[in-house]
Amino acid sequence: MTDKNKAFSTSEAVGRYLALMHELATRVELVARICDGHLDLPLPFAREFVYLQFRHICELIALGCLQLHGDIPETQTQAAKSEWNADKMMKLLQRSYAHSFPQCVERSQTAVGTSIKANGKPNALTYSDFKKLYGECGDALHRGTIRSIQTSRHLTQADYDAMVAWQGKIVDLMNEHLVGRANGTGIYLISLRTDSGYPECSILTKNGEAKMDVSNFKMKIGDAGYEDLMLVGNMKLSAAS
Repeated sequence: MTDKNKAFSTSEAVGRYLALMHELATRVELVARICDGHLDLPLPFAREFVYLQFRHICELIALGCLQLHGDIPETQTQAAKSEWNADKMMKLLQRSYAHSFPQCVERSQTAVGTSIKANGKPNALTYSDFKKLYGECGDALHRGTIRSIQTSRHLTQADYDAMVAWQGKIVDLMNEHLVGRANGTGIYLISLRTDSGYPECSILTKNGEAKMDVSNFKMKIGDAGYEDLMLVGNMKLSAAS
């Protein structure tokens, strides 16, 4: 059953997405501290902690995609709203919109303004990588069976290197990324960490063939600890030909 009573709000979706991204950025930073040896944990415990963060990061990506694609009817079903498995969430989205997964972005200044290039980082986490990592998280976080314990091996440098490699892929994807809207009206452009210390998002909406309206949103946490969303400005852009 689909909830048709409430219209989809891009600003509400962005507000929820930025809160998820703030949590994701915090977990990415925790993994970096582990990989740099700051928490001084033996490798087996460090690996367990890191893969727990990876699992949560996968879930945050999937939940975030569900939020931004809330205008897809399938995301409003009871099945979608009660799903906790990140792989199943993304499969649901992929069936409705094949480009629902985030894409990495690189920004640069040019003589005429800002250039935005998508998918320019070959190391960035892909949807295929996402599924593989989520599967590895399940393997790493289960203690196993009597048989698997009896045949278990000692962890090596290769296991540490794998953690670092996954961390790099996540950072390359999520540091600056975009999510295209399924209705073709525009994109969400997200920065994971900004000068404010929090994630920010720009909603770029098509306005004619060569123009886009831009609404910029910033997240802040007040003294009471509540997460708020601020519309900090609107502008119009001319799309490059």
